[in-house]
Amino acid sequence: MKESENYGVEPIPLSMLSNDDDENMYINETTIIETEKISDTSGNDNNKEIIKKEKEHHKVPVFAYVILGLALLAMSSSGVALKSIDAPPLLKASWRLQSTSILLFFGLIYEITTIYNIHKRVIQKLPKSLISILPNKISIIYNNFNKLKEEEQEEENNEINNNEKKEMEKEKNKEEIKNKLFQWKTILILCGTGIILGFHFSFWVVSLDKTTLAHSLLFVTSSPIMIVLVMIVRRSPISKGEIIGCILGFIGLIITLFDSLFLNKNDDNSGSYSSSISSSSSNSNEKSIQNPTVFGDFLALMGAVCIVFYLFAGSLLRKWMPLFCYAFPVTFIASIFCSIASLILEETDLFIFGWVSKSFILLTCYLAVFPGFIGHTGMNAIIKYIEPVVISVTLLLEPPIGSLMGYVVGVEGLPTFFTYIGGPFIIGGCLIVTISSHLRNKKLQQSQQN
Repeated sequence: MKESENYGVEPIPLSMLSNDDDENMYINETTIIETEKISDTSGNDNNKEIIKKEKEHHKVPVFAYVILGLALLAMSSSGVALKSIDAPPLLKASWRLQSTSILLFFGLIYEITTIYNIHKRVIQKLPKSLISILPNKISIIYNNFNKLKEEEQEEENNEINNNEKKEMEKEKNKEEIKNKLFQWKTILILCGTGIILGFHFSFWVVSLDKTTLAHSLLFVTSSPIMIVLVMIVRRSPISKGEIIGCILGFIGLIITLFDSLFLNKNDDNSGSYSSSISSSSSNSNEKSIQNPTVFGDFLALMGAVCIVFYLFAGSLLRKWMPLFCYAFPVTFIASIFCSIASLILEETDLFIFGWVSKSFILLTCYLAVFPGFIGHTGMNAIIKYIEPVVISVTLLLEPPIGSLMGYVVGVEGLPTFFTYIGGPFIIGGCLIVTISSHLRNKKLQQSQQN
């Protein structure tokens, strides 16, 4: 759960949020289908068609699982790519966010254009001679605008079907977005969320330089455990399963920390790189191994804590704000934060936009396109097909997959002894917390319906 741009960040443990618009939409659609089934007495054929539609609604398309797998692999490779860039950590974090912001900006333009119907207004002003040679869809938009008044009059005399109701709801949502988008409260929350995201990336990317990849990924993905702690402090409703998962997760964190305590007990600097050399029977090339450190583990854990506040702050806006309208300003502000932090805290000859140079542009663009765009956008795209809890559970596979990738590529050695013991406890605890939270929210929704 490391890259949390909400598109641009580790999709998040969506099952942890009580406001699940997609599940609510699913329940409402199912209710509509059942109502139609009861009220329809015209014959068996109509009932069969309704049942068929209901089954199609439940069926998850194959491409959704394909996207889920590709997105998981893309996001798991983020740590490997970052470790492969030879630059100071805060500067790497700023490059990662800068490049992602560029991609998100195009999505922002699309959403703003759609919200304010700018594309339709532009097409409306085009000359008819040009419209005739343009694609059919553009011609339809043009003709619809010319006949707008006639359609409005016809709608008053005709019954409004379900599709028209949805269009009316979309227009209402657009008006709500227009009213709230530039309010001071919205701007302040966006700025605060962006700064929190900047802290998350700063802590996590620095931890990659101070501890092993496996430790960094395990500690930074422990955010479901941190969420439970916040819920306990806030005295929010919580289930026994969530408490058990939290306890197991903390046991795993402590066991994993033994690697850092025992392997570095004679080290003077907990953040230093190990000078040990490993050799394999099949390869005589020497490879430096970085030992886990308490300092690096702590930084990764702080990254997980930042994710908790990022989720709670972001959930206030994502209830009504479109994806890119939220993701772009948050990611852009985070990139500014990391850039300023790098200028103040790091001494380097590299330029703040140095990622555009030949030495760094390929890896940085990879981070933006694959972990950022394909990973997080892919996860957000399939939420309408796959339950959020399935996505959240799938994301728990990032630490083992990312660690394996690091070993295969050669930027990381095999995990140390206590990591093999504590890692399953951490992942298992997060798994129990995620599923228990999903079941608790589901019961709450059912009780509210009854």
